[in-house]
Amino acid sequence: MKLIQTSAWYPPASSGGVEVYVEGLAQNLKPLGFECVIGTPLTLEQKSAAPQTGYYNGIEVYRYPSFAAFATWLSANQSGIYHQHTVRDRCGISHLRLARTLGMKTIMTLHMPEIVCVRGTMMQAGHTACDGQIEVTRCSQCLGVSKRVPAWVAERLSQIPPAIAEAGQARLRRSRDVRFRQLGTTLSTPAHVRDRAHQLREIVALSDQIVVVCQWLYDALVRNGVPEKKLLLSRHGVSSSGAATSIPHRSLTIGFLGRWQETKGVQILVEALQHVPRSLPVELIIHATHADQHGQANRDKISAIAASDPRIQIKAPLSRDAVPSAIAQFDLLAVPSQWLETGPLVVLEAHAVGTPVIGSRLGGIAELVEHGKDGWLVSAADVQAWAAAIAHLAAHPQIVATLKQGIRPVKTTREVAEEMAELYERLMRH
Repeated sequence: MKLIQTSAWYPPASSGGVEVYVEGLAQNLKPLGFECVIGTPLTLEQKSAAPQTGYYNGIEVYRYPSFAAFATWLSANQSGIYHQHTVRDRCGISHLRLARTLGMKTIMTLHMPEIVCVRGTMMQAGHTACDGQIEVTRCSQCLGVSKRVPAWVAERLSQIPPAIAEAGQARLRRSRDVRFRQLGTTLSTPAHVRDRAHQLREIVALSDQIVVVCQWLYDALVRNGVPEKKLLLSRHGVSSSGAATSIPHRSLTIGFLGRWQETKGVQILVEALQHVPRSLPVELIIHATHADQHGQANRDKISAIAASDPRIQIKAPLSRDAVPSAIAQFDLLAVPSQWLETGPLVVLEAHAVGTPVIGSRLGGIAELVEHGKDGWLVSAADVQAWAAAIAHLAAHPQIVATLKQGIRPVKTTREVAEEMAELYERLMRH
């Protein structure tokens, strides 16, 4: 059976969690009798180029510069199943709508929290975990609208068409008067929140099935009125499951793999280490990526601290192939995320090679790590709590050894593919 899989990102241009998931799914569907063709946009730097068709690791990939090019391609390459993995401008609701119009069975896998959170982090006011229910007043306040604005005013403002609200905000943002700039936020934000709720309803209407990869996002969708019969919980998997050989260390070696952005929390680790006595044997190895405009300042700050702290090593980013063996050499993998992750995949990759995780007690991390059994959970933004946890584990290495023994077998990408194959076959029967 031929399948269309689409994503706003795909290797080799990028290799985040969504890309790894989609490629792994396509590869593991092949032996099950499914031929996947990937549709993905060209990079922004290439958006004026002609469409490109080629192969990546044996999978056919069509890279399109525009929605018009995508529409032409999809119309000529219809299949029974259309499976989309992102809700972004260049692979989003318009693309899903077209597939539905063409008569395909449509599946949307939600890998990110943005569909229920305009902020994109599921952290209310940036500090506390949110339940994900979209409410105009509460969400608007989270995004900067004053609590002095009555709820009925926020509700009325939410009726403004988003395009008009954005235009008004843009004009007011240019004002030198902070009061006018705040007014711009007040005018536009409720409309953005209501538009997000509308987008969710449209995705539900356009999808035959919605796949979610973690329990908290499943629960948030139910709170927002998504029928459970349309939802399927299917957690991530990894390419292989089996402990790798590690090297004994004299000190507690903690690794970090992730982006430099503050939402990934590497700065929390580094700050916490400054409160851990240097008499305790601890080493932090950082393999961070994407030092772009969102992460460069954080990288610079951490590099300055590392320059005077020999316990911190900043090393080059890892290729995808090098990740498992690198994680296997850590005593602990740190996942100090400051937002609600839907995975993250790196937790499963750590468990697959027998490395315990010390992570934030938030979202998907808290679903995958059982505190005291196969890992250690810490209050996400509490630097002192992280320092205490690191010091405790460094002083008691037998605890880390026990955590390692508590790791259970990890779900594989083959199992994910089998779940999706069952879904595809069920949809095609109806």
